[in-house]
Amino acid sequence: MTDRIERDDETGFNRSKGEVMHPLQALVNGMGAHAQTERATSQITLGKLIAALEAVEDQSRPVCGLGSPESYRGYYVDLAFDPHEDDRPVSEVLAAARACMGRVFQGYKGGDYLMGESTPVWSATYGSCGDRLMGLDTSGRVITVETAEEDEEEW
Repeated sequence: MTDRIERDDETGFNRSKGEVMHPLQALVNGMGAHAQTERATSQITLGKLIAALEAVEDQSRPVCGLGSPESYRGYYVDLAFDPHEDDRPVSEVLAAARACMGRVFQGYKGGDYLMGESTPVWSATYGSCGDRLMGLDTSGRVITVETAEEDEEEW
């Protein structure tokens, strides 16, 4: 018996590259799934972010507050975009968001975390906790992110 579980392409791991998940990591991921589902009901998810970006007619419009994606420091199974990077066109942010779908990110202190359509999204710099991403404000020339602080009761 092996001490690692092979993951197939549907989970975002490529067996041909020898990518495997440790059984304890699989257990941790399963335990966090319920809490992640709860967070996904109260903030934007990766799938909803992609849909919102796709709905912007002028894909050259600048977006402020959606920089590089990383595993979120507060909940490694969630995704965060750096709010302090330069503005980028919608098309670039959309491409970056789409590239996160089915991708495995490394948590701040280790571990592998698969991002998908129902993954909650945050606004946070690398290694820091941040705010929940609630939506996009497309009313101005520059598209901005709408955020909300995390409820302390959720901890």
